[in-house]
Amino acid sequence: MSRGESPPLACIDANIFLAVLIPEATRAPKEEIGGSGRVLKALEEGRFRAVSTAILFGEIRYAYLRENKSGFEIVRAAIEAEPSLRVLDITVPLAVHAAELRRKYYSKKNTFSYNDGLYLATGLAEQANLLITTDPHLLRVTELKAVSPSQYR
Repeated sequence: MSRGESPPLACIDANIFLAVLIPEATRAPKEEIGGSGRVLKALEEGRFRAVSTAILFGEIRYAYLRENKSGFEIVRAAIEAEPSLRVLDITVPLAVHAAELRRKYYSKKNTFSYNDGLYLATGLAEQANLLITTDPHLLRVTELKAVSPSQYR
């Protein structure tokens, strides 16, 4: 990145945070857990800007409840305070586009969720350079370059 050039924009999903916050509750392989830590450190250092959707907080909260963990409010406050991360509200156009994306990608073999659609729709709406995820369903999308945390450089 040269002077005056803004850092790249990446869309990130809840799995990036959960791999670091509750690694024992994730299905992500060990290298993706480590990669998620590197991604969040790069975000904190301002090496890239990130965008996500408000569903991020719902997914993280659910994982904290499912795993009977405390500390969600601290995590939420820390994420909301991160200056390099912008969390978008779920608007009607975003919700409709997410449903269209789910319809495109969902099959019995590829259980692309509505939440997956929200992350992809968010990245597209914000013209992100890439999507960083541990979710195999999102890694298969074609509208936006998707990489796993271990592939992020």
